[in-house]
Amino acid sequence: MKQWQAVVLPLCLTSLMYSGSMFLKCLLLLASWRQHTNSGAALSFDSCKFALQRFLDWLSAISSNILVWRNYVVAPLTEELVFRACMIPLLLCGGLKTYSIILLCPIFFSLAHLNHFLEIYAKQNYRIVKAAMVIGLQLGYTVVFGSYASFLFVRTGHLLAPLVVHIYCNFMGLPVLYSQRSGIVSVTFIIGFLGFLWLLFPMTGPELYNDRIDNCSCWQRYCTWRETIRITQM
Repeated sequence: MKQWQAVVLPLCLTSLMYSGSMFLKCLLLLASWRQHTNSGAALSFDSCKFALQRFLDWLSAISSNILVWRNYVVAPLTEELVFRACMIPLLLCGGLKTYSIILLCPIFFSLAHLNHFLEIYAKQNYRIVKAAMVIGLQLGYTVVFGSYASFLFVRTGHLLAPLVVHIYCNFMGLPVLYSQRSGIVSVTFIIGFLGFLWLLFPMTGPELYNDRIDNCSCWQRYCTWRETIRITQM
């Protein structure tokens, strides 16, 4: 089993969907730098030291935040263990088709996020209609992401692949499709999205992540297992 490919390749592939987000962040960083230089402040050792200290303070603040640990560590790990590592092998061994599993698992995955409805409705004082619209958008996003995560798990055979992607997507949020600051952000997103579609299957090939696939169309010989189950049930 190849561990580093399961981390690097899916992460690079998923980053293409955030091309617009990355480009917008670069624009904001460039604007901030220009504002800093136009104000007459010179780039010195003290300013670099101050920026580094602010970054370390930020890291210390988020590392002690329980919500950060929940959103970026506990939630991705537990959800991937339940909805990918446990559920998908059982469904595969039960004889379900791969594409059916990729479409079915995300439905259970999205329903597990219904608890956010009470959080939005009660804590943020949203009206029930607005809270339902927000949750509907979140559920739609989780279905799409769940399908992608299931696809990664089935194709690569590694739990690391959907896990690192889950953490990355939780950190980045929804991809930026457009920005009033610059229309190039939309162009960048479209280019990244087309690149994502073009590389989706080549970068998730089972042969990249497993030393032996034994001429099997899926990882860990699950298609052979299904055939064995079918023969024993006859």
